[in-house]
Amino acid sequence: MTTARAPARHDAGVGPGARPRVLLMLVLIAAAMPMRLASSVPGINSVSVLDILLGVVAITLFVDLAFRPPDVGYPKLFALLCIPAVICGMSMLWTQDRGATFRATLVYAEGIVAYLFVVRELSGASPDRVMTYIRRYSCLLVVPAVLLLLRVPGFGPEETGLPPDSDRYLSYYTRLSHPALGPSNNLATVLAFFVPLLLYWGHVRHDRRCTLAGCVTLVAVVCTLSRGVILGLVTAAVLAGLGGLLRRQHAGGRVAGKVLAAVALAAAGVALLYRLVPDTLLASRFSLVNVFIRSQFAVDAIEKIADRPVLGYGGGAAPEGMWFLARVHNTYLQQMVYFGVPLGLFVSAVLIGTAVFFFSRWRTSAVARVVGFTLVAQLFVFAVESSFEGTVLRVLFYLSIGLATTLVRASEEFPPALSSRGRI
Repeated sequence: MTTARAPARHDAGVGPGARPRVLLMLVLIAAAMPMRLASSVPGINSVSVLDILLGVVAITLFVDLAFRPPDVGYPKLFALLCIPAVICGMSMLWTQDRGATFRATLVYAEGIVAYLFVVRELSGASPDRVMTYIRRYSCLLVVPAVLLLLRVPGFGPEETGLPPDSDRYLSYYTRLSHPALGPSNNLATVLAFFVPLLLYWGHVRHDRRCTLAGCVTLVAVVCTLSRGVILGLVTAAVLAGLGGLLRRQHAGGRVAGKVLAAVALAAAGVALLYRLVPDTLLASRFSLVNVFIRSQFAVDAIEKIADRPVLGYGGGAAPEGMWFLARVHNTYLQQMVYFGVPLGLFVSAVLIGTAVFFFSRWRTSAVARVVGFTLVAQLFVFAVESSFEGTVLRVLFYLSIGLATTLVRASEEFPPALSSRGRI
C-alpha cells in the first residue's frame, strides 16, 4: 500500500536532523490542558485554547496546499476518518437541531485538522522521536489531573454551576479526574490510548523513559477507577496474549514478570490513592447502579430509533429535546440515534475499520499490531462510554490516531528500530 506524503527528511531524534517542532509541542500542551477561554460564543458552546491553535494550524495546512499536496498518512485510513464527518455534515439536511449538528460537524473538522497536522509535523521523524512526543503528551495529561486531586488553586473543575456538595463535584476529588477534560472516565479514555504503546516500546527498545511513562499512565488510568476503560485495556491485553500464545506456544518469562509487575504497580497506585484521599469511593465502583441507569438510556434510545429508523435525528441532536439521549453511553447505539440504522451501522463499521486497518499492516510494522489492540480497547470503551461523542475527546481521539499513524509509518521507514522479540 502506498502512502501520500511529502518528501521526508529523516529525523534521528538527536543532532542536526532533529528539527524543533514548536507548534506541535504547543498543540500537545493545549490538548493536554484545553482550557476554555470563552464559555458562550454564538453558534458554539465554548472556545478553548486548543480550538484557537487548531484554527491557526488549519491556516498553515491550507497555505501548504499551494506548495504540495496534503500528507494524509495512509489514504485508506484517512478516508475512514473522514466518513463520519461527511455523514454528520449530510445530516444537516434532516436534523432536528441544526445548531447541534453544525457544532458536531465542526468538531469532526477539528479532529481531521489535528490528525493532518500531527502527520505533517512528524513526517520523516524516527520512531524514537515520535515516541518522545507520545511520552511527553501522556505525561502532560496526567499533571493537571494530579494537581486537581491535590486541590492546587487554578486547577479546579471547569464545569460551572456545580454545587460543592453535589456528587458530580465530589467525584472530581475522590478519583483521578481532569479539570478541563472532565470526570475520571474522560481522562481514562484519553490515557488508555497510550498505555500499550509506551509499555511495548519500553519493552522492545529497553527504553526506561517509555517504560516509566507507561507505568505512570497505567497507574493513572487505574486511579480513575473507570471500570469500562480498565476492562477495555484488560480485554485488549488478553486478546494480545492469546495471539502471542497461538504463534509462539508460550509466553516469555520476562513478559510474564512484567505483566505481574504492572498489576502490582496498579494495585499500589489504588492503595496510594485511597491513602492520600480517604474519601475515595472505591466500594461504589462495584455498584451496579450506573449499569442499570445506562441500560435504561439504551432502552429509551432504541425506542427513539424505532420512531426514526432511516435517518435518525441528526448529528449531535437530542431526540425531541431529551438531552440524555445525546449521550447514550454507547457510541454504536448513539450513531443510530444520530443517523438512523443504515448510516449508524456504517459509521460504527468505519470505527471498527480503523483497528482492522492497523492489524492489516502487522507484516510491515510490529508496532501496527499494538496500535490495533490499542484501538480494540478504545472500541470496547465506546460500547460502555460516551467518550467519542465528547467535543474535546473526539478531537483528541483523532489526534491520538495521528500520533499512532506517524509511529507506524516511521517504523516502516526505519525497520531496524523495532526488535522482533517484542512482537505481540
